[in-house]
Amino acid sequence: MVKVYNSLTFKKEEFKTIKPNEILMYVCGPTVYDSPHLGHAKSAVTFDMIRKYFEFKGYNVKIIKNYTDIDDKIINRANELGMDYITLSEHYIKEYENIMQILNVKKDTKNPRATEVINFMIKVIEGLISKGNAYEKNGSVYYSVKSFPKYEEILQNIKMDEEDIEAEIFEDQDTNFGEDKQDRRDFALWKKMKEGEPYWESPWGRGRPGWHIECSAMAIKFLGDTIDIHGGGQDLKFPHHRNEIAQSEAYTGKKFSNFFIHNGFVNVNNEKMSKSLDNFFLVSDIIKKYDPMVIRWFLISSHYRSSINYSLEIMDQAEKNYNKILNTFKKIKDAEPVKKEIIEMNDLISKIDKSELKIIEAMDDDFDTPVAIAEVMSLFREINQVILEKKTNITDEFKDRFFKFMEDIDTIFGIFPALKKELKLGFKGSLDDKDNLIQALVNIIADMRIKLRKLKLYSISDELREKLRELGISLEDQQIK
Repeated sequence: MVKVYNSLTFKKEEFKTIKPNEILMYVCGPTVYDSPHLGHAKSAVTFDMIRKYFEFKGYNVKIIKNYTDIDDKIINRANELGMDYITLSEHYIKEYENIMQILNVKKDTKNPRATEVINFMIKVIEGLISKGNAYEKNGSVYYSVKSFPKYEEILQNIKMDEEDIEAEIFEDQDTNFGEDKQDRRDFALWKKMKEGEPYWESPWGRGRPGWHIECSAMAIKFLGDTIDIHGGGQDLKFPHHRNEIAQSEAYTGKKFSNFFIHNGFVNVNNEKMSKSLDNFFLVSDIIKKYDPMVIRWFLISSHYRSSINYSLEIMDQAEKNYNKILNTFKKIKDAEPVKKEIIEMNDLISKIDKSELKIIEAMDDDFDTPVAIAEVMSLFREINQVILEKKTNITDEFKDRFFKFMEDIDTIFGIFPALKKELKLGFKGSLDDKDNLIQALVNIIADMRIKLRKLKLYSISDELREKLRELGISLEDQQIK
């Protein structure tokens, strides 16, 4: 049984899905006006880890993560650089996707862009107007906060004072927009075009959508009226996620999401890493010094709901811990097993079994990665003590169980992708032996392709060549005589 902390109820709850064995998850993606920093990576890796664990548990996870590709920040940045917003957002989308691949973040089910869904946003806004939850003023449309009685209670377990409310309004670009609102808390769903800004046609004239309506529209369009999980950073609770819930539930008449999950920040000197504070570190710069999987290890070493401090000292320690795991793996992989029973190996197999159960137990408890990783490190200390310090011979049984453990750990955490590829070959022995075996298999396939082509079975021959190409193996066709 998996327990998840639900930001809607402020407590851990047993996780239950709407449909058996299927999870519908929406995660707020980046506003693509600059390069991704470590804070963006924290959110992406958090929800990738959550997704991977649910898949490990047997769930089919459908995950939608959007790109906000039209927004005040994007327009302002494009103007600063003297370029159009489309070119700007396209550049940073490609950079973000490249960084995600480097960090071993699994490709999402779909990554819709806000500009691709504007017609549906207009439909939702029209629905909110017809229900009395929104109103038009001078070519702009606003959500009426008073029309949703429980608005102030959403994601809030204490009553906010006036100062907090004013600060929230001040920080919200869509609440700041417009001077003709009925209530200062009302936020823009549709913004009337300003001179020189991009625009779309709508029933209320030329304009563009507000930020909050974008995520509601994309979540509903691609996942349905009610979803299992909505995720994002803690800084999105107010006002973004509150406004999403209000407008979505007013539009559909149904609960928007059964669970809200929020990840913590990456801090520098105990301050949130952000572009506005100019204290951010770009992932593209950090990977010049550290292996991307060390960065991922660092990001999951703290609990996803907690903030984590970034420093070179902390990263260096993460690198040491990660490399200890790699070194042990390589030594065990290259070791020649003996054909006899060894009591110490049986004991280690038992310890691996117990450790994996403890790791699963920790992950079942709101994805407690610090406890899980501590268990991994503890197990490897015991393995090193027996195998490396005491020079105890290993057995085939131990090697098989150890490799299975490493596969499971990578499935859950996504931190050993290269090792998993090696293990998939299923060959036990030295690296030289394995290379010889691979070359022999390639030669056999190459000979088979020649015979297929002589029989004019070109499609099968070409399919074999493409399959090998996907594995990074290139074969040149020989002239058939």
